[in-house]
Amino acid sequence: MNAATLERPVLAQSATEFPAPPSDSAVYAPHARTLTHGLTSEQLAEFRAQGFVVVRGAFDPAEAAAWARACDEVLARADLVLPGNLRFEQHPDPATGRPHVWKIDPFLDVHPALGALTRDRRVLDPLASIYGGREPRLFKDKLIYKPPGGHGSGLHQDYNWWQGFPTSLISVMVAVDPATRENGCTELFPGYEQGFLHTPGEFKHLPKERVAMDRGVSVETQPGDLAFFHCFTPHQAGANASALWRRQIFLTYNDSADGEHYQAHRDHYLWYVTRMKSAEEKARSFFL
Repeated sequence: MNAATLERPVLAQSATEFPAPPSDSAVYAPHARTLTHGLTSEQLAEFRAQGFVVVRGAFDPAEAAAWARACDEVLARADLVLPGNLRFEQHPDPATGRPHVWKIDPFLDVHPALGALTRDRRVLDPLASIYGGREPRLFKDKLIYKPPGGHGSGLHQDYNWWQGFPTSLISVMVAVDPATRENGCTELFPGYEQGFLHTPGEFKHLPKERVAMDRGVSVETQPGDLAFFHCFTPHQAGANASALWRRQIFLTYNDSADGEHYQAHRDHYLWYVTRMKSAEEKARSFFL
């Protein structure tokens, strides 16, 4: 049901039950909603020029601290952090060998404080600015813990994993912890206007010669900062060489003009994470 359906008046049972509408039809004309947290013209120009923009201090430190507590509370849930749960990507700790949660994908329904972030206007209004006033629609949500010693990610465009979905996809990187070069902050590269640089149909990282590597911007952030980047914006991240966690939330949205794709992507993701598993491994896997 769309907004227009929700706003349609209930039909009267008799001519006297509701007053006749005023003759001035402008009373019923739709009004554009004010984007309280929309991007400035300068920020929009920056996004359009390079494919990303960083918004500092969008959330205050107390809010970021609440996310950090929520991240800890999720890891303490023995009913979720289980071998075989496909949401929780785990890797051995380099020092102890014990498994560490590296990522939760998706995460929005595992803790109310984290789920609320996906609906916050400080996330949605900047996206609506980019989409010409149209509402964004959530496409994907993941929480990357990146513990000390945690691996990085190779050079890629996000659309490589989302081939076939709309190209209006934009990701919002939300800093829970400080992100530095030492703990593996994300490095973004201008040049998204070049379009899709991967080989269609493949799921491989980009060869470095496809990107002007000397133009990379290491996005060092403080808790509460946001970075918005297009699905064609190349990026990578180093390993966490520090003793501190680098937790970041990644929320991806598409222009509502392109429809609703959250469940379709979730089905696609389930296929992707199980495609290389044996039948026995698939039988031991679940999605909780």
